[in-house]
Amino acid sequence: MLPYKKKPLALLISSLALTLAPVVYAQTDAEPQDNTVASSTAKVADEKEGKKKKLKGGSDVAVEELVVTATKRASAASDLPMNITAISGEALREQNITDVKRLIQDSVEISAPDSGARFADSVTVRGLNVSPVSANNLEQFVKSTLAYYIDDTPLPKLGFRIKDINRVEKLLGPQGTLYGAGSLGGTIRYITNEPKLDEFEFNVNTAAYQVDGGGISNDTDFVVNLPIADTFAVRASAAFLDEAGYIDRSANAPWRTGDDAYISDPNPNKVIYEDDNWQEVTTAKIAALWAPTDSIDIKFTHMQQDQLAHGTRGANRLPLSEADASYSALDFGDFKTPYAINDRTIISPHEEYADKDFSLDALDISVDLGFATLTSSTSKFEDSSIGEADYTSQGYAYYGWAGFGSSDTNITAYMTFDNAYEGFSHETRLVSAPNDSYEWIVGFYTTEQDSSIAFREIIPTIDEALTWKRVASVTDVGYEEDYRGTYSEDAVFGEFSYNFTDKLTVTAGARVFNYEDKRHTILLDHTFALPDQDLNTEGGEDNKSFFKLNASYDINQDILAYATLSQGFRRGGRNNFRDYAGYEVAEDSKSYEPDSIDNFEVGLKGYFFDQQLYLQTNVYMMSWNDPQTYRSQAVEFGFPINGTENGPDAETKGWEFSSRYKLNDNWSFSYATATTEGRFTDTLTHCMYKNTGGSTGDDYACRTWVEGDLLGGSPKWKHNFGVNYSGELAGYPLWASLRGSYVDETNTDREDSVLITDPSTGEVTKDTWTPWVRPSYTLFHANAGMRFNKVAAGLWVSNLLNDDPIVSSQSGGVLGRRIFNATPRTIGLNLSYDF
Repeated sequence: MLPYKKKPLALLISSLALTLAPVVYAQTDAEPQDNTVASSTAKVADEKEGKKKKLKGGSDVAVEELVVTATKRASAASDLPMNITAISGEALREQNITDVKRLIQDSVEISAPDSGARFADSVTVRGLNVSPVSANNLEQFVKSTLAYYIDDTPLPKLGFRIKDINRVEKLLGPQGTLYGAGSLGGTIRYITNEPKLDEFEFNVNTAAYQVDGGGISNDTDFVVNLPIADTFAVRASAAFLDEAGYIDRSANAPWRTGDDAYISDPNPNKVIYEDDNWQEVTTAKIAALWAPTDSIDIKFTHMQQDQLAHGTRGANRLPLSEADASYSALDFGDFKTPYAINDRTIISPHEEYADKDFSLDALDISVDLGFATLTSSTSKFEDSSIGEADYTSQGYAYYGWAGFGSSDTNITAYMTFDNAYEGFSHETRLVSAPNDSYEWIVGFYTTEQDSSIAFREIIPTIDEALTWKRVASVTDVGYEEDYRGTYSEDAVFGEFSYNFTDKLTVTAGARVFNYEDKRHTILLDHTFALPDQDLNTEGGEDNKSFFKLNASYDINQDILAYATLSQGFRRGGRNNFRDYAGYEVAEDSKSYEPDSIDNFEVGLKGYFFDQQLYLQTNVYMMSWNDPQTYRSQAVEFGFPINGTENGPDAETKGWEFSSRYKLNDNWSFSYATATTEGRFTDTLTHCMYKNTGGSTGDDYACRTWVEGDLLGGSPKWKHNFGVNYSGELAGYPLWASLRGSYVDETNTDREDSVLITDPSTGEVTKDTWTPWVRPSYTLFHANAGMRFNKVAAGLWVSNLLNDDPIVSSQSGGVLGRRIFNATPRTIGLNLSYDF
């Protein structure tokens, strides 16, 4: 049953903004000047660098760029010796990129399955992945080698929509010195718009769009900026998404008829639920900026989002047993059986949804000390997700012994999940003022984060059927897990850059930190088929140091080359494996160690042809030490206890390239590509128990990862390309673009090999299991728009050719595998009004 949702904050902000807007709009006072520390820092950076394109004396059609703060100081993106890109809020809106999922789809260096709004996705950066990349209802299986930030706040995941965002910064490669744990392969930062002291602003944007075969959706947002006084301003924004579905849900499988038909939830008399994969999202932000002097800024920000993501945007294929029975003359693979009903219908006896809530409070203080800027950033966040999903196949497998097997009943299982994260973080840093000879950054960081990842297996009527069963706090619960943890970290960090000549700059950085990881795990089987567990464990306490060394050389005022050695880190944790069948769990099975990255990268970036062409390119090699990969223990009835272990060392290599070319005042072109490949560089055998003799005959006792096996999760190649036009029509600005993207074949998991020794010759051969490979595909998108003074209108089309490539999948068991195709052709109209 869906929860009743309230959105008081967004409604409050809406009422406040609409009430104040006419009053502020009527003000006639002279506009005060923006003398905030943030504004001064950007101005100083521009004056020092002199590399904004107009200051370089470039042509009138030079490619434009953004100032970024990824290195904790304001710099032009082209001046930073690293792979960094920034996309403005305007460009994101034009390209219809409204959340991190769409941002990843538009990134050639980052990959993730496109499973839809309900799921959290495993994210792969530069080939760093040894986990399945498919849809999964259990968040403990979701792995990411990407760090997420909103301004200066680190987050475990990033579901906040891209609304009232100044820009998004994407940093590739480990950022261990400035960004710490979690930034193993890269970092994404949302940089929010700050209140403006010298400008009233009020604008409204709305979009209406329709997916082919679906209903009409609406996405509306507004922003109001209120300069209350010369030194105080408030900025508020709110966004409302009402997205219609286009996938139907069938509560019954077509091969289950009569008394065998599944019982439908929530309406037993209803089988088909039309357009079931809808979502509603309310997003709100309010920020207040006080600048009591020219050298002090104090900003408070509150952000909140409520999201209800309903249904699943996939379609079931026939399970192999039904396909073989119906099409006996054909030989099907698991992913190539016919659709069970059609390509727009999912089979799920139970309602599926995720109700997600997020809030963030941040206090940022900046003080210009003259010789340096002192910045303090303190924040607290909460992120929760509750919901339910179908569990039919697992219910039959795990409870068949109790009379709830597929042939015994039409009652099906479902699961509920309750995931919660909350954290506090603080960073104080001192950033030197611009200097011709050297620059430095020093800082202190502390954080504490709590997490709880819980789920329950629910089989309706099981309490009544098993009279001896323990009754849980929730009716008809068969089994439940709750993984709780507290992670704390204290760190000091710094970077020092020295200009040996006017062309050569060398930067050295370090981060030294201490962390503590505590875990509390609860496993309860209310049928007593498995023994309960209630474990308090210390996941680890340790001191770590990570370093960075970078050299950059200005070939001329427009082009630089660089070389970087950098490191990244991800914390370890504890497992819930237990002694079984007379075997004692090995010490190294009880926990897994932190993994780390050593990255070597060389690159070139800059402007060519009188600054009409901008490109950046780099090659990298990343050594992955003790990579964390999934591991499973089989106990009673083959029930899996899932965990994580450190695999053998691995290595990824790749090349990244991006470019923008402005032919003239009207036409511009863009192209980006990336290729990567990761493999194990060592062979390692891990044994679950002590004294097993190293036998690999039982995969759940000992298993071997073999040198040369592919890591998976990333396509071999990704390409993005675009053609853009901007000009005028009847004196009004006009723009249009056509964009395409190509995604190569993608291994959906790591390769697993078995080493086989010939007893007669001693020759060792390798038998490799290859995971399913998602086929390659190409998609096209287009948009066009015009501005009429204060009004702008835009028309856009996503998936222009209405192709249906597979972009994700989910195991379906007795209901057949779920296949997720790309969202069908979507046509939308955007309207905006600036007061």
